[in-house]
Amino acid sequence: MQLPPELDFLEPFFVEPRIALRQADWLLSEFDDNFWEYSFGFVKPKGIDWNVLLDDGSRLTARKNRELLDGFKYFLSGSTYSLDQSGSGTGSAATRASEFNHALHIMDFLLLNAKNFQLAKHGLAGLGRDALKIILSEVCSSTFAAEAVYGWSKRLSLFCLNLTLQTDASQITHALKELPQLSNITPDQAENNTLEIPLEMIPRVRAALYLNGMYGHSEKGYYANSVKISKIIYRDTLKGRHELKPTTEILNIKEHEYFSRELFPIPVKTGNAETICDSDFYGYRRVLYSLGNLHEVGLLAPSVDDLAAVKRFMVETGKPGRFRTIPSRVVFSAVRNAIEFHIKHGKTLINGLCKIALHCKLNGIQTSELEDRSVCRIIGEDLREFGIKHLGLSRRAVGSGYGYRVKKSVSEYYLDLRANKGLLELIRVYIGSTQVVVGALMARRVGELQDLHASNCLDVSEQWLVFRNRKSTQNLFGIRQVEVRPIEPIAVQMIKNLVRMQKILKRLGYIDELMEIFSSPSINGVLTLARANAHNYNQNLNFFCDYFETETNEDGNRYYIRQHQLRRFFAMLFFYSSSFGGLETLQWMLGHTDVQHVWHYITEAMDGATLAGAKAQYVAEALHSGDIESYESLAALVTARYGTENFTLADTNELEDYLADLMEEGAITIEPEFFEDGDGQRFKVIAKVIGVDA
Repeated sequence: MQLPPELDFLEPFFVEPRIALRQADWLLSEFDDNFWEYSFGFVKPKGIDWNVLLDDGSRLTARKNRELLDGFKYFLSGSTYSLDQSGSGTGSAATRASEFNHALHIMDFLLLNAKNFQLAKHGLAGLGRDALKIILSEVCSSTFAAEAVYGWSKRLSLFCLNLTLQTDASQITHALKELPQLSNITPDQAENNTLEIPLEMIPRVRAALYLNGMYGHSEKGYYANSVKISKIIYRDTLKGRHELKPTTEILNIKEHEYFSRELFPIPVKTGNAETICDSDFYGYRRVLYSLGNLHEVGLLAPSVDDLAAVKRFMVETGKPGRFRTIPSRVVFSAVRNAIEFHIKHGKTLINGLCKIALHCKLNGIQTSELEDRSVCRIIGEDLREFGIKHLGLSRRAVGSGYGYRVKKSVSEYYLDLRANKGLLELIRVYIGSTQVVVGALMARRVGELQDLHASNCLDVSEQWLVFRNRKSTQNLFGIRQVEVRPIEPIAVQMIKNLVRMQKILKRLGYIDELMEIFSSPSINGVLTLARANAHNYNQNLNFFCDYFETETNEDGNRYYIRQHQLRRFFAMLFFYSSSFGGLETLQWMLGHTDVQHVWHYITEAMDGATLAGAKAQYVAEALHSGDIESYESLAALVTARYGTENFTLADTNELEDYLADLMEEGAITIEPEFFEDGDGQRFKVIAKVIGVDA
């Protein structure tokens, strides 16, 4: 049908589905090809080989399986198809790629379980409502597709055991003698073992993997190459054979001991991370329901009634977790320690590192070649008295050859860290201190802080922080909006110290250009700066928390601070200022003389979830400390929940979660109430119970 020009927008609705579904914009090959190339804006296209083995021993590309092959192809193209865009989809490239991957996961699950579904015999039409519900339940059984779809841990365990049995026993014994590190199993590895293999067998399994070329190598040691293994385990899948799988820690062979933190962390997020979230479940269900497209192209498919049943089917999903609260006292202590560390040692530490850099540059040597006695001589008397004896606690020993590092136990390493023996580690502690202060006082998203650049993060007056708002790309073609916020002078001092370090290192040729402000030196002795990505940013915070020994819980786990948790600190400062004073400082920092103006700044700078978390935390801590008179109605409600008026017996985190739930339900509100008295404008935090006779 030929439409007039003014009705061109209706043309997609008149395209035959069989034709439209063959023309996905991500498909770079012909629809009938047995090998597809596809791309969602990738640097290099990816591939799908349809020539896989089915449960009856035939190939999917065989003539007898043409109906099933076409069903798979149309299902995949239909997963991203929408009528109003002629197959180009209405969502972003990332959304459509996610739908595409959901479809591949479902097809891989069918192929891996083809015998149970009798796929070769009955095809997709043999999938009744029970089978469809099983598929949806299984692929949504975990947030990790490697486990839910591919059963990675179980299949890897079987692969390792079979490979060990098939490998010559004498060769394994010889490998264990030649490479004693194969037998080294750390406590962390033992505790986090996800394989169904007895620990005493792990050394022989490692040896078998090593002898069969199944290991990759990095600076940290050897790791089981999941892609190589996947090509064997999942050879008859479409996506699984190419997809990286999670690192299996128990199989890692560590040449040297690296310490990421001293103690186990207190979880930073509530909720079960293993449980799939609502959005992912609905995504899988929507894609599975799109099997109905096969009816539109005249192919056999599950019945309409069965598809309708699965569209109504639900599984238990996990609520998105809240970031776990760090007690206010821990944050206050951390900020105090960070500021004191800067005042006492910040400038001296940066000076010491720059002296090392200059000495090596003038003498034409690498920092990794510098002996400890030279380090102590170069850094100066102040740092020697501070305790520094090494350039780094983890660096290669001079003259020992590639790969050797000073061997220390966990306890020795962190005792030496707190004894101030390693300069590079102390620089990381200092950068972590700056992150704590800036993070707590600016209440910004972690990505915005990671992006702060040494060349332009401060304005010319050095009173404003310049950053790119990570939530401001809408209607800006993906370009982030540049914003400025007032910044406290002590934070400016710390930032300027890090800028000074980078400028000196650039002038000496250690870096080509200025980098993100929180870029960090490697602790291995080679002076270079690593970019401020999420891993390095959090590692600096780990160094800070272990150095200052932030609090631990009853299980001996430590509070390792994260920026998500620091974001609410500024609001907490505001709330606490109502009880112990200090609001003048906040007003001065923000340039506001009016208390309500300060509150308006906070509400504008924070998203609703973070601000709600700060409110719930403040009131929960107040109730836990016994301040019931200020919140009588709310206290009565909480008493009914816990059966006691002694809130010191309640867990603060649990109490906070309860208050947060009540706020989400609209049962309570927590807001500052402003009033005038003889001392001027003041406020009190008020909790109102709505529609409940307290």
